[in-house]
Amino acid sequence: MNSFFNRELSWIEFNRRVMSEAFRPELPLLERFKFLSITSSNFDEFFMVRVAGIKRKAIKERPYNCPSGISANELIEQLSHSAHQLLNKQYKLLNHKILPALKKEGLQFCQFQDLNNKELEKLRHIFINEIFPVLTPLKAVSSKTTLNFANLELYTAFLLEDNNRETHLAVVPMPSSLKRLCLVEQNSDSSKYILLEELIKIFAPQLFPGYKILEKSSFRITKDMDLAVDEDDDKDFLRAMRQVLIHREKSFPVRLEINRESENIRTKLVELLELAPHEVYDVDGILDLKSLFDLCFIPGFEKQKLKPWANKRAQDLVDSTDIFKSIRQKDILLHHPYEKFDPIIEMLDKAATDPQVLSIKMTLYRTSGASSPIVNSLLKAVANKKQVSVLVELKARFDEDQNILWAQKLEEVGATVIYGVAELKVHCKFLMIIRREEDAVRRYVHLGTGNYNEKTAGIYGDLGLLTCRDDVTFEACLFFNAITGYSIIPNLSYLTMAPTMLKERLLSLIEREIKISMEGGSGHIIAKTNAISDPEIIKAFYRASQAGVKIQLNVRGICMLIPGKKGLSENIEVISIIGRYLEHSRIYYFGNNGNEEIFLASADLMSRNLEKRVELMFPVLSREHKERIKGILEIYFEDNQQSHKLLCSGEYQKITCENKETLSSQALFHQQAKQIAGEKGELRVLKS
Repeated sequence: MNSFFNRELSWIEFNRRVMSEAFRPELPLLERFKFLSITSSNFDEFFMVRVAGIKRKAIKERPYNCPSGISANELIEQLSHSAHQLLNKQYKLLNHKILPALKKEGLQFCQFQDLNNKELEKLRHIFINEIFPVLTPLKAVSSKTTLNFANLELYTAFLLEDNNRETHLAVVPMPSSLKRLCLVEQNSDSSKYILLEELIKIFAPQLFPGYKILEKSSFRITKDMDLAVDEDDDKDFLRAMRQVLIHREKSFPVRLEINRESENIRTKLVELLELAPHEVYDVDGILDLKSLFDLCFIPGFEKQKLKPWANKRAQDLVDSTDIFKSIRQKDILLHHPYEKFDPIIEMLDKAATDPQVLSIKMTLYRTSGASSPIVNSLLKAVANKKQVSVLVELKARFDEDQNILWAQKLEEVGATVIYGVAELKVHCKFLMIIRREEDAVRRYVHLGTGNYNEKTAGIYGDLGLLTCRDDVTFEACLFFNAITGYSIIPNLSYLTMAPTMLKERLLSLIEREIKISMEGGSGHIIAKTNAISDPEIIKAFYRASQAGVKIQLNVRGICMLIPGKKGLSENIEVISIIGRYLEHSRIYYFGNNGNEEIFLASADLMSRNLEKRVELMFPVLSREHKERIKGILEIYFEDNQQSHKLLCSGEYQKITCENKETLSSQALFHQQAKQIAGEKGELRVLKS
């Protein structure tokens, strides 16, 4: 009896749920377009990492170890079928519903036939003076050419004929320095745009004098980006990381997306790239919807967007003017993005200039890029003679370049920089500020489920805890010393770290609920996580279900656990919330026979998090905060607007009102934050 869903097929189902938001007619048009864009972005990473990894194993004839029992080649075939199916569904909606409706509302994407002579002349001037000088046509003559094709970059290909009637294939990269959307015409109630690749196609004769243009088509290539760093290169870890980035650009292709304009160009590219038929995705329309995500925020079309939700001051800090004083009075719980990320930025910025602050210690996994206020505060702290120690995770996938730059910048000004931990990703979210005060030297600690990135904190649902409790902060200090130096792995009572203790602790907590249930008590487990794929954890949940433990799982993405299966998992319920914010928090609740325990964590229930990453799980000790988080968990399971229920067949069923009061969890959290901030609003009138 198969007891697991396949991980990759489960991810496909997640992206199907994301795309389903675009099919909701009650949502504004640009919001629906946004979900189509997110779908494309999700698929990009999926092919670069997951599909590439499976293809590599298939090429080398290595076993694909999957609890679901499927082989690598079988899986590639199934993934290809589902991905093609979703692509066709995505573009059918875009071309037949979204774009025509946007055109009616005054937002139009033009092609050559939509332009009048005046508009063509205007665009010709723009092309000759602003675009043509930047373009570089390239010959595509052999498979070696494909090494120069950049991952996920847009190209336009041309089939040319010379004076001898011989044909040639040329490609033109779309320069990243140029905007893809070019404004054709704008007035008070409408805007006409044309895409850069369409402009290049129209005025291509300027690029190829002496040649006849027979056919043209736009395309882009997805390459294998799942390359590992040589962690044995202890002499120069930065150099090893740079080598990974270089090798990525020379990796093999796993997907070709191409417009349905030229069968000849398609055939030539497939031959050059040496792709199998299932790796070619014929796109009926605009390529790379991800790069058009900013269209969702274009000014002048406010009716086609959801009204923004302004985030508020944290519930525990509404009346606070001194954050350090507030933390001394009680632990502070932060619920992002409904509550602002500002307290973390303010605290770190204040610490950078506070004469009482002695030291700042921190882990950085992902930041907001070149203008990160978090890193700028760390740089300022070093300038003000604070001791700053930062563990920068260089292996944060696709943020490696930025993290290398930040690590070098911090090191240059005198900060102590640690470049991760060999063979492990440091994924925990940790900040400690040590401050000399009148009565003692005190440690202030922030632990969270999300990254130190103020931009994603505005769109990701996360939880964070600020505390200066001696027992917790002492263990936090031991933890940081253990991952930055040669300290032995500490015995911790409050904090639980991976990869040394977290999995064992979770399994023991599940076993405790089993024992409670078998002794006549009411075992109860609630978990909110981004993914469940660790076989041991799943098997433990199955044992708990069979022992009568009630298990409620809120899993945003991958779920390999099969719920509601007779004799296996009848007491397990799995839901998934898809809304305007990305659900990202990790919460683990254990009933413990009435003595409830609640933990927050940086880790999902995946083998990579529990065994191959440095993660932290930390307890919620305040009764007030326990009740609040328990309420948050309960609200998710009452959601009948954004929630999908996982069936034992592997399909997800959208949960509906069924004559109950309409309830959207995300809308309710927003209303609660507004009410705490003193704004009016009906708490239970909730539409997403």
